[in-house]
Amino acid sequence: MKLLAGLSVALAAFSAYTTAFDVNCNSNYVSYYGQNSARNQKSLGEYCKDAVEDVIVLAFMNGFPNILLNFANACETTFEGSTLLHCPSMAKDIKYCQAQGKAVILSMGGASGAYGFSGDSDAVAFADTVWNMFFKGSSDKRPFDDAVLDGIDLDIEGGSGAGYPAFINQLRSHYASDPSKQYYIAAAPQCPFPDVYLSSTLNSAWFDMVYVQFYNNYCGLNAYPNWFNFGDWDNWAKTKSINKNVKVYIGAPGSPSAASSGYVDGSTLKTIYDAVRSKYSSLGGIMTWDVSQARTSGLAGSIRAALDAGGTCKNGGGGDPTPTTTTTSTTTTSSTSSVPHSTTSMSTTPTPSEPTTSEPTSTSHTNCPVSGEPCSGNQQGCDGNKFALCSGGKWYLGSCVSGTTCVLNNGQAICDWPNGRSTDTCEISGGSSLQKRLDFSKVSLITQPKLRPKPVNAQSNVPTRVEFVAGDISGEKYSMVVKIQANKKAFSGKWSIGFTLPDGQTVDSTSRGEVSVDSNTVTIKSNPSSEEAENMAAIFKITGTFKDSYDLPDTNSAVFRSF
Repeated sequence: MKLLAGLSVALAAFSAYTTAFDVNCNSNYVSYYGQNSARNQKSLGEYCKDAVEDVIVLAFMNGFPNILLNFANACETTFEGSTLLHCPSMAKDIKYCQAQGKAVILSMGGASGAYGFSGDSDAVAFADTVWNMFFKGSSDKRPFDDAVLDGIDLDIEGGSGAGYPAFINQLRSHYASDPSKQYYIAAAPQCPFPDVYLSSTLNSAWFDMVYVQFYNNYCGLNAYPNWFNFGDWDNWAKTKSINKNVKVYIGAPGSPSAASSGYVDGSTLKTIYDAVRSKYSSLGGIMTWDVSQARTSGLAGSIRAALDAGGTCKNGGGGDPTPTTTTTSTTTTSSTSSVPHSTTSMSTTPTPSEPTTSEPTSTSHTNCPVSGEPCSGNQQGCDGNKFALCSGGKWYLGSCVSGTTCVLNNGQAICDWPNGRSTDTCEISGGSSLQKRLDFSKVSLITQPKLRPKPVNAQSNVPTRVEFVAGDISGEKYSMVVKIQANKKAFSGKWSIGFTLPDGQTVDSTSRGEVSVDSNTVTIKSNPSSEEAENMAAIFKITGTFKDSYDLPDTNSAVFRSF
């Protein structure tokens, strides 16, 4: 397939020389890797052959201090007699990516998993373990062999906040013992300020980068400019952060199917980036979840072009300036910090491991958007389970995640669960504007504090944490994400959750299980045949209507049962 126009322009401007990642720039591009979100994840090294991303975040270490790693199809082998992943191919790719001037860091946490510290001593001891297993220390089991990572990211979406400042302080003391390279501490809070899980840690520990998730929430990119709240995070960076030079990133979904809400096209994202860059000096660049989604949709190329056109430094992420791009239809620095990377010539350069996926071709229905055919403006469309985006005057098609279908909603192509809709239809938007125009009379009635998620330990027969997160709100319609997370023990595939709706609200649909409503009490029961036998988390979206003003349900009313 031909390169997207935006990506072609961006690559034409790249230097042929490898340039090291510079944390002080506002034109950096960060993307997560490891969860095969688009079902077509390639090897890590494949994404480092070009100059698109500056930082790759490996996702996830989703269990600690009893370490559990999960990188989907990127690594599926373990040490003999152990459940700990051993990833020699990823190790080779990490060194290759670093040789291309990119930073590679490991993300701890995620939306599901069993993680958290009992206290400071537990956290300090684990920082020693992390240094020995993933950095310059020594251990009999190192998942990435002799590869040395560039930092740690905290994507904490559950559990308590105990121990994280102590963990960071201890890890940074190890960082200071190695003056040969610069190491980083990053975090990925959700956009509602302050973050439910990381607020205390963000205010009391050192961070170099903060990747704010502007999606799956009322303050997402799709709410720009009304509720988009980068200003809150800029104010935090300048007034409360320990590191007054911390860089804050605009976190974006890599495609319509990468998040429940918050996706915007490349043109809209550039508009937001340019506006933020002109106003807020804390900006570090853009982050996407995840690299497989952003590469497949073409958004990654648009981001690189936008960053290089407007940002300072404008390095690009090293690598070969003329990569081959393919798509598939399937699945001030602290005194303890060391000197930054420098550009050097190397006598030997690591090479990437072999790709991990094959690339079948796709077909389209008659009279539907066809890849490579002409389109106009910012049109979007759907062809069954494929979403279509107009870029450079030509259609680009990508595949929704397995089990979902493409739906055209107010001119915007989104991937959603079928919910009884036909999965074999074609649609093309007619207008050039993809942003939903909010009813401003309704916006004035909605106050942000009422939309901040309030996770609680639910009334339950298994230790479980429940959280409600506001999604899209337009007119008198809303969407909300329900997050159920087991604290210690997995729950079965047969479960139910009930909660009380605020007055004037209804629930019309759920993307998981079946919903029933009795007065203002909602009950959602799983479909066991569609569930795993054991689950550490269940995340799904509900939609409905409200009157006058919108409020999240009281989390304390949640009752969860596993049968």
